[in-house]
Amino acid sequence: MNSYKIKDFNINKIYVFFFFYLTILIGFYFDENALGGAKHDFFFHYGISQQFNINFSDTFLNFGNSEMGMGTRNSPIFWIVIAFFNKLFPFDLLRVLNSLVSILIAIYLYKCLALKFKDQNQTALIFLTSVIFLSPTIRSLSIWPYNLIWGLFFFILSIYYFLKFTDSTDLNLKFKFSLKVLFFLILSSYIHPSFAVFIIYYTYLFYTYFKLSKYSFYLFLFSLILSIPFFFYINLINIFDSFYGAEGLDVSFSQSINLSNKIMVIFTMFLFFIFPIINIKKTFKEIILIKTLPLLIILFFGFLNIYFFNFPYFEGGAFGGGFFHKLSNILFKNNYFFYFIFIVSLFIIYGILSKNFDNFILLILLILSNPQFTIYNKYFDPLIFILFLTLFKLDIENHFFKKKYKFIQLYSLTIAYLLIALFKSHLYAISF
Repeated sequence: MNSYKIKDFNINKIYVFFFFYLTILIGFYFDENALGGAKHDFFFHYGISQQFNINFSDTFLNFGNSEMGMGTRNSPIFWIVIAFFNKLFPFDLLRVLNSLVSILIAIYLYKCLALKFKDQNQTALIFLTSVIFLSPTIRSLSIWPYNLIWGLFFFILSIYYFLKFTDSTDLNLKFKFSLKVLFFLILSSYIHPSFAVFIIYYTYLFYTYFKLSKYSFYLFLFSLILSIPFFFYINLINIFDSFYGAEGLDVSFSQSINLSNKIMVIFTMFLFFIFPIINIKKTFKEIILIKTLPLLIILFFGFLNIYFFNFPYFEGGAFGGGFFHKLSNILFKNNYFFYFIFIVSLFIIYGILSKNFDNFILLILLILSNPQFTIYNKYFDPLIFILFLTLFKLDIENHFFKKKYKFIQLYSLTIAYLLIALFKSHLYAISF
C-alpha cells in the first residue's frame, strides 16, 4: 500500500460527488457560463432542434448544410434526443436533467481510476475524480446542454471497459469487453464525431492482442455494422464544409488545415492541463539526459512548427488558441512567450511520454480529433486530464499519490483556471 492514506477517514464517493454537483446547481441558478460561448451554442442548436418538430427529414438531412442556414459541425443525434425530451419536460427541467451527466461522468471516471490504481486509497481517488466538477467545460455544458459532454460520458464508458479488457486474463471475457469498448466509442462518436479517431488506438491494441484471429474479424465486422449509419449520413451531407473555416472569419484552406497551428496549440494545452499532476523535478532530470539526436529532432520539429504557425489572436479569445496563446498576446502583444512555452512543452511531453510508444499514438490522435480551424479549450478540458490518468501509460503512483500537496496544487490551479474562465466570460461571453 502507498503512504498516502488518511487514517480513520472513509467517505462515500456519492456524498462527495453530490456536494460538488450542488455547486453546479448553484451555477445553474446564476446562469453560469464559464466557457463564454456555451449559452450561445446551446440556444443556437436548440433552435435548430425545434425544427425537428416541423419537418424531421428535411432538418435531419440539412443539419450540417450551411446553405440551409444551419451550418454546424454537430451531429444531429443529440439534438434529436433534445427535441424528443423537450416534448416531455419543461425547458428548465430538461436542462436540470442534462446536468446529471456530470455525476455520471464522475462515477465512471472513478471506476476507471479504481481499476487503474488498485492499490491507492479510495479517498484519494474520490478527490482526484471530483476535480472534474471544477472544469469550466463540465460545468458549462452541464448547465447549457451540448453534445460534447454526452459524447465524453460515453467515451469514458469505452475507457472503463477497455481497462476491464486489459485487467482480464480470460479470453472470452476480453472479447466481450472489447465489444463493449467499441460499442460505447461508436456511440460517443455518433454524439460527438471527434471521438471517432480513438478507434485507431483501440483497434491497434486489440489487434496486438487478438492478432489475425476470429476475434479480430468479429470486432471488425461489429464496428463496420455499427458504422453503416455514419457512412450513410455523410454521403447525404457536405460534411467537409462544416469543418472548413470558422464562422465570422475569412480563413484560407491552408490556414484551416494548418497542422502547425493544431500541434502548437494542443501541445501547450496538454502541458497546461497535466502540469498539476506531473513530477516536475523528475521530468527536468530526464530532459537533461536526452541524447543529442533526440534533442536535435525536438528542436528542429519545434522551430519548424513555429515557422509555419499562423493562428490569429482576437481580443476575447474568439476561435480559441488556448491559455498560453492568449496570455502571450495579452501581456506582450505577440506570440514569443507562446513559442517559448511550446518548446518547453515539447521537452516535457517527450520526457513524460517517451517511455511507451502507445503514448505517442494517443497524442497524435488528440491532434487529429480537431480537424477544424477553431481550437477551443472545451475540446480538451477535461479530456486530456482523463486520458492522462487512464489510457496514457505512465508511472504517477509513486509521485502523485504520495505527495499530499499535489492534491492542494491540483485543486488550487483548477479553481484558478475556473475563476479566470468566469472572469473572461463575464467580459467577453466568447468561448475559450
